[in-house]
Amino acid sequence: MLLGGNCPLSLSDDPTALFAAAGKLKTLKRRGWAKAGIINSESVADHSFRMAIIGAFLADMMKLDSGKIIRMCLIHDIAESEIGDLTPEEKESEEEHRKQEDTAARSIFDTLPPKARKMLLQDWTELMGMRTNEAKLVWQIDKLEMGLTMKDYMRAGGDKKKLKEFNPSWFLSKELKSILEKY
Repeated sequence: MLLGGNCPLSLSDDPTALFAAAGKLKTLKRRGWAKAGIINSESVADHSFRMAIIGAFLADMMKLDSGKIIRMCLIHDIAESEIGDLTPEEKESEEEHRKQEDTAARSIFDTLPPKARKMLLQDWTELMGMRTNEAKLVWQIDKLEMGLTMKDYMRAGGDKKKLKEFNPSWFLSKELKSILEKY
């Protein structure tokens, strides 16, 4: 048996809602890219995966909690599995959108075993509050990854004029802006 008697899951624990949400993100295309004319755009899961890679790298360099940063990168858009990937124009308001995201994410996390639920809810709350260095870095990574993808689509022949609206340079720290410029 692969996990043997060391697996802490009991029959009453059900992580499948989280797994299903992550699965939905594999096929949910990021709508902003479609608006910019990209035919076969990345999925939300594609975006989160590259964020996690970037987060692991930067966390180590910055001596921050890499596990927390990777988890935050992977869950930062988990609510989109329920509410969709909305462009800024499609949102009623940023405040209402954040409430919807929070409700959806908590609903997903509430199905988890207590220890996992507590950890992911703490990470989620910290991320949404943007008060820690880890949370602030994850939001920077979110924008950096968008900028890298923008450049990927430009190199692939995408409409540079339409794609320039995705340039996050104004949001990025000096160090992350340098990464985007070198890419």
